[in-house]
Amino acid sequence: MFRILVLPLFLLILMSCTKQFDEFNTNPYGVTDASAAQDFNNIGSYLGQLQQNIYTVTADLQLDQNLVGDAYAQYLVPPTPFVSNKNNVTYKITYWDAQWNKSYEKVMPVLMSYKLKGVDITYPQFYAWATVLKIFTMQRTTDNYGPIIYSNFGTTSSIIKYDSQKDIYYKFFDELDSVIPILSKYADDKNTSFTNFDLAYGGDISKWVKTANSLRLRLALRISKVDKDKAKLEAEKAISQKYGVIDDNSSNLFVSVGSRQHPLAIICFNWGDTRMCATMESILKGFNDPRLQVYFSPNNSSSLASGDYKGIRQGIDIGSKSTYLGFSEIGQMYKTAKSVQIMTAAEVSFLQAEGALRGWNMGSKTAAEFYANGIKLSFAQNGLSGYLDYLNDARSTFLDYQDPINPINSFKASSNITIHWSDADSKEVKLEKIITQKWIACYPDGQEAWSEFRRTGYPKLIPVVVNYSGGTISTDQFIRRMIYPQTEYNTNNAGLQNGLVLLGGPDTGGTRVWWDTNTPNF
Repeated sequence: MFRILVLPLFLLILMSCTKQFDEFNTNPYGVTDASAAQDFNNIGSYLGQLQQNIYTVTADLQLDQNLVGDAYAQYLVPPTPFVSNKNNVTYKITYWDAQWNKSYEKVMPVLMSYKLKGVDITYPQFYAWATVLKIFTMQRTTDNYGPIIYSNFGTTSSIIKYDSQKDIYYKFFDELDSVIPILSKYADDKNTSFTNFDLAYGGDISKWVKTANSLRLRLALRISKVDKDKAKLEAEKAISQKYGVIDDNSSNLFVSVGSRQHPLAIICFNWGDTRMCATMESILKGFNDPRLQVYFSPNNSSSLASGDYKGIRQGIDIGSKSTYLGFSEIGQMYKTAKSVQIMTAAEVSFLQAEGALRGWNMGSKTAAEFYANGIKLSFAQNGLSGYLDYLNDARSTFLDYQDPINPINSFKASSNITIHWSDADSKEVKLEKIITQKWIACYPDGQEAWSEFRRTGYPKLIPVVVNYSGGTISTDQFIRRMIYPQTEYNTNNAGLQNGLVLLGGPDTGGTRVWWDTNTPNF
């Protein structure tokens, strides 16, 4: 029903970039007091849509993340030579607008409609929850593109101006300041109004407060190199809030896919369009990491050693799909998985480890203890034991990679770090270890992993072999962002030009976003 009711509205937004503000005055999101009083159904029904559009639960994930963040984080790459092998993976950006369209068709209109109908006043707990979900999605959108439409969404102006990424992040923090106290109050009261609409926590509002605090911490670390004082302030605020952050696996944010298959299962098993990246092979096999057997499946190629795991290097010349199709698929658990991963206790512990390394007050643990805890939590999340032996491994490191099909794609190990934490290590080595382990733990959410690589340079990834960007993306510097949709050039060109001024560079994949400073980490 949701798709049918709002499709005309969404198409209007897509074509006119929110110019027809008056249309929202009578749009089908309208909430009357009578209908809302019936178990909150006319409000709460849209919360499921917001939850399921953070990490897309349909096969649309292929365009908004799998061929973007998943590939650029070097988690997963296609064996399929889309568009004669000139596609996102080889830096000929071909699929770039799905994240944008999702944000402005399926997320921002819900919040706007709620505001227009006074939901923020009449049912503040739902508006607060919706705001947190909005921030989760729009953080990914701004991190993909840089400056985007945010505070001016829905304006009646003929020119829809973009916000700078700095202003957007500050707005995120302000919004969290507004809604976390509201959610906390309802959590204190053991309110159950979320129960019928919560696809993650069964209506437990206290866990949504933890999640909102954890989101604040993620945002704070993201700006740690470009706005140090603000980053420290927001990170410590996240930790000090009375409900704290996600600190155990029972509070992990996983959103139900309902009756659907996990989207990666469709892309991998049904379509044969994604396989393990060679960088995953180098790191997980090098570390003797037992998560390799959870995350991926042994290859099924007759030309490779039976039972071995084999990845494909990102950005290579692929003549036909059959060439690499037998390389390692994702783990078999995704065939039956009924939820998608958004945020975990392991990620949060690694965020705290970095915060502590930077001298921030992250709680009672040291950076080393948060690092160890992150590994422990990730192992437990994946049903694995033996994390202490893994943690104490001071010898294993990345492996060289050999491409058995075409030796030109082989590469030497990109780093010699080990797993074991040593107090004698420099801050930079400690950070590399933290981010590398966070990269492993965040799988399969390549969007976050790609953003953290752009911010820190870790883990040390492998440059593409084939670069079809025409010089707009440096092979050695990697791709830094996605380009703006053509619809913006067609319908909001003046606003887009304003956005390019704020971006500070051309609309190419080689231009860095605000927090991607290309400066030392410390």
